[in-house]
Amino acid sequence: IVAPNVIPIYWNWIYWIAPLSWIYRSLLLNEFVHHPNGQKVMESYGFLLPNDMPYGREWIGYGFAYIIPYTIFCLLTSAYCLHRFRLEAKQGGTSDITKEKDDVEGDASEAESNSFHDASFIPVDLSFSNLCYDVTASKGSDKLRLLKNVSGVFSSGRLCALMGESGAGKTTLMDVIALRKGGGEISGEVLLNGFPQEKTSFRRCSGYVEQFDVQSAELTVRETIRFSADLRLDRTHPARKTPEGMNLHVDEMIEMFELQEQADVLVGSEEEGGLSFEQKKRLSIAVELAASPSILFLDEPTSGLDSRAALLVMNCLRKITDTGRTIVATIHQPSSQVFDMFDDLLLLKKGGEVVFYGETGVCSSNLISYFEGLGVTPMNIGENPATWMLNVLGERIGGEDEDYNFATAWAQSSNCADLTNHLAEITETRDEETEIKYDSEFPVSWLKRDNLMGNRLVKIYWRSPAYNLVRMVLSALIALLLGSMFIPIRHSPIYSEAQITSLLATIFISFIIIGVLSIVSVLPVMLNVRDMFYRHKAAGMLNYRSLGRALGTAEHRFILIASFLFCIVFIPVSGLGMNPNYTLREKVFWAFAYWGFFTFNSAIYSYIGQLFMCLVRGQGTAMVLASVFIGINNFFSGFIVRPQQMIGNFWVITYIINPGHYVYEGLVASAFGNNTRTVIVTNASQYFAELTSPDYVGPDDVVYANGVCEIMDNGSYCEVPANEFVYAFFGKQYGRSNVGRNAVILGCILVGVRIFTFLALRNLTYSGK
Repeated sequence: IVAPNVIPIYWNWIYWIAPLSWIYRSLLLNEFVHHPNGQKVMESYGFLLPNDMPYGREWIGYGFAYIIPYTIFCLLTSAYCLHRFRLEAKQGGTSDITKEKDDVEGDASEAESNSFHDASFIPVDLSFSNLCYDVTASKGSDKLRLLKNVSGVFSSGRLCALMGESGAGKTTLMDVIALRKGGGEISGEVLLNGFPQEKTSFRRCSGYVEQFDVQSAELTVRETIRFSADLRLDRTHPARKTPEGMNLHVDEMIEMFELQEQADVLVGSEEEGGLSFEQKKRLSIAVELAASPSILFLDEPTSGLDSRAALLVMNCLRKITDTGRTIVATIHQPSSQVFDMFDDLLLLKKGGEVVFYGETGVCSSNLISYFEGLGVTPMNIGENPATWMLNVLGERIGGEDEDYNFATAWAQSSNCADLTNHLAEITETRDEETEIKYDSEFPVSWLKRDNLMGNRLVKIYWRSPAYNLVRMVLSALIALLLGSMFIPIRHSPIYSEAQITSLLATIFISFIIIGVLSIVSVLPVMLNVRDMFYRHKAAGMLNYRSLGRALGTAEHRFILIASFLFCIVFIPVSGLGMNPNYTLREKVFWAFAYWGFFTFNSAIYSYIGQLFMCLVRGQGTAMVLASVFIGINNFFSGFIVRPQQMIGNFWVITYIINPGHYVYEGLVASAFGNNTRTVIVTNASQYFAELTSPDYVGPDDVVYANGVCEIMDNGSYCEVPANEFVYAFFGKQYGRSNVGRNAVILGCILVGVRIFTFLALRNLTYSGK
């Protein structure tokens, strides 16, 4: 990019230790050393020894002599570091929120003291009958039925467990009822207090805690709960009457789930530390409860927890249930103590069929009596009833050759008949006053949703130093490094061809480097933001418009700052702003134009990165798309492949649609559009004949009868103004007259990218449901 003889002496050491410089030099020598004019070509591009002598073919061998030991050294160093050093993620979790107790009863008694009295909700009895869920097989077009005629009632003030063998469909059932399934065919009926389930109202009156729920690592516990409350609490809720009321509501959530000591601690992540896994479980439940739901669904809330932590979570659920809410949880292999805390049980077998529904009874007496009445192996004293009932589902009863059909036995039982009668009674005795209905999709206005989401994203960005702080610091450092290449010639009135070509190359590589930095760094951040949005959308907190607008407003300030830092360093250090023809006002104007195009570039790269992350499921696929975009920008922006080489053939399409073309032309025109510094063009240059030809047509169609380049020293070289050389360098395609047009085109590209991002957020969801 920068010719070797242009690199200042203080950076020469980098040139001589960089492996790519040895490889590139060897490749050039291999190509040109036997060409009749090969040495002149390499000389015109600055490939000379420090004593200004040409390179010989022996330097090809020197390249191998350097690269082979360099590769071996890197391999040995890597092996040594792998052997001696081990970098581990920070341990998650802060000091536990409660002091160690001598026994579990101590935990339970303390939990009981944290009472919860929020009564601003309508109790809901959720009933469902003959639910079926069919999906298309992964191979072929056959339909698979995952749920088969499932019926039951989740009553208010009761804690119901969904259990079954692996693959029985317990999570599938909960997702179907909670409207979390995005595909498949659902049939059957779901009622709330005897009224048909309606999507908007149901989302506003329910909460859902996923098994591995993810919260924003950059926010504190208090901020996370407050965000949920601000967006989801109904406008009639008492906490909304005063700011103090909302603060008290959030504090009540924190106290109830015993997160007082972590209230102002960042949630964190596995890599950076933060809350422990068990604390995050309780935070996830607190986030949902902050919305004051009538129904709360939980997917395996005790998975991954030790017995004490599991009991602490269950105590929290018990307290929520005692307020009159309907609590439903899938549970896998609970301890007998945890299992006894459930009031009801819905048990499924493989194939999604019900084998038991109803009250478990004291010490699971109803459950045990039902299964032992079918002739299964009696439960031993001290045995865990949850484990026992799952084991008996695979038994053969009465010497039968095949497994006993517990689903058929349930369908023929008196318990099932009682359930059928109860379902009919719910519909017949429904009360209009208990119908769940809301007059709007969201509890708060779109303006408040946008403000809350925008403030949340700005806070996340400020607390992501690996993203924005690093981006801003690197912008300044890269600008200093690239600009310092030209300190020795920043005041020079004369450029050699190698020097001005290196300057053009540096402008090109600068916007490519900053663009790549922007798009690569935005992908992981956008992945986390996108996945959180899917969760918020499913919970009815906000829609795609709020996130789309927040992404633009949160990102643009960092784009402006990073671009400003780059330009405020690069322009004066490199000497681009020292055009002898410019007044101070013109220098400021064109420096502002340069910053504007550089900002366009960073914005397009950043927002295209956001778009890619919204279009595809995983970060790896988005990175592939980003690599394609970066490659197209590299090749067809106008430097590596010049405009004159693309116009008139198929590749002109990539040149026309490439945003890098308009950015680069704008940068070059801002820097050299009227720069009259002298450029020395030797007779070995590919531009010498064109610039010295009669009737040469320059910018603005000015005709030079004797050529624009003044021949000197008997034709060994000529002198030409920098703006004329740049005009010829790009095949007379780059000019200052295109600056306004390019700005408009880039603005349209940016708007188009934002529109496609909105559409992707609206129409695509990669939540795995």
